[in-house]
Amino acid sequence: MKSVKARLLALLLLLAVVLSGCYVDPNNAVNNNQNGNLNFPQYPGPTEVPAAPTELPTDTPELPAATEQLVATAPPSGGGGLETVGPAITSSINMPQAQVTVTPIPSPTPKPTATPFTSLKVGSTGQDVRNVQQKLKQLGFLKGEVDGDFGKATEEAVKKFQKQYGLEVDGKVGANTLAKLQTARATMRPAVTATPKKTATPKPNYNSNTYLRNGDESSQVRSMQNRLIELGYLVGKATAKYDNATEAAVIAFQRRNTSYADGVAGPETLKALYSSSASKTSSPSGIVGISLREGSSEKAAVRLLQQKLKTLGFYRGSVDGSFGSGTTDAVKSFQRANNLTADGVAGGGTLNRLFASSAKSATITAAPKPTASPRPTLKPTPSPIPANIYVLVTPAPYGTYPTLRRGMYGTPVQEMQEALRNQGYYFGATDGYYGEGTENAVKSFQRTNGLDVDGVAGPATLRTLLYGPYPYGS
Repeated sequence: MKSVKARLLALLLLLAVVLSGCYVDPNNAVNNNQNGNLNFPQYPGPTEVPAAPTELPTDTPELPAATEQLVATAPPSGGGGLETVGPAITSSINMPQAQVTVTPIPSPTPKPTATPFTSLKVGSTGQDVRNVQQKLKQLGFLKGEVDGDFGKATEEAVKKFQKQYGLEVDGKVGANTLAKLQTARATMRPAVTATPKKTATPKPNYNSNTYLRNGDESSQVRSMQNRLIELGYLVGKATAKYDNATEAAVIAFQRRNTSYADGVAGPETLKALYSSSASKTSSPSGIVGISLREGSSEKAAVRLLQQKLKTLGFYRGSVDGSFGSGTTDAVKSFQRANNLTADGVAGGGTLNRLFASSAKSATITAAPKPTASPRPTLKPTPSPIPANIYVLVTPAPYGTYPTLRRGMYGTPVQEMQEALRNQGYYFGATDGYYGEGTENAVKSFQRTNGLDVDGVAGPATLRTLLYGPYPYGS
């Protein structure tokens, strides 16, 4: 049915075009008298009409814009043919139009705007952190929990990942790190880094009868010094000589690792020293086997040297590990005060003297001798001792201690004063006279160490002061 209508419509259109060419303007028909002076319109010869296509396209044909438009109407009900409209031609042709349903092209759904990625770092929390942790765990970099909390373990895992993939190693998950994480294969594993070998612990070289003390020289002392250097209590190079600096290092070790501190490395001290659980320190207490001079690069040793000189009153600069002119002058002053060659070089002899309990301080001044009475005789004076009389006391036999009190003088008193001074209880002159200042220092020491506070330095006080509250050589 649609095909018939289409053909009829095309035929009507063709006829209208043909007939439109037969019209002649009456005003130009002057010479048209060939038919009895009847002014019939003259028509041109037949125009070749192209054959109608056997099948017309279903789309409505497009008319040229410049073609004169006609109106084709259906023939009257009583006649056949086509009614041609003359000069009163309308400006358009009413033709049946096929209805074409146009399906609108759907507008594309706009993509959601991506939320800018914020760098993840220590302290970050949430799902983004959890996703990063999960990926790191899949890759074998994270061994902790996937909890959404960016802590130190996660930071270390990120650093390992960044190092493995040639990224900036900052422990933060920025855009580059996140992109690499998303593309990394799950079968990757961190590069195996060789565990650095630990410094070999010297083989213990002692037995139940080994007692190393100041003045010894042996391979056992060398091994002990190497271990003390490894743990940080001693700086320099092992000399195999048990000197004052080595003794100071042993005492420092004992104070942190044993319940006594006497400077004698007996079986218990050596057992603790060679134990894998021995505590380390970053503050050395002795210098051995090296010489320090202006410009020395041994920072730790120079700092210790400066600190000792400062304690004794020879150095007033900063303890910074830089051996400059100020440190050189302080070393020279110390050497002069202790009857050493004042060359400003802290060699073995100077260092050994520096760490000795008998090292002289820069503030030592000769105490005036009492003038109230002549020097007393060697006879002991019954207690109480008059304040104006000093009694000479001599060192006690090996392994025993004298009883020292106010009014005495001699080498034992001087050694006690030096020990009190080194431990921060006494600030006067170590002149060997047991006066009021020494007595007050003894009382302060006794009070601190839970002893009877009487100002009398008996065996218990002296033993605790010189070797700690434990048996000698333990």
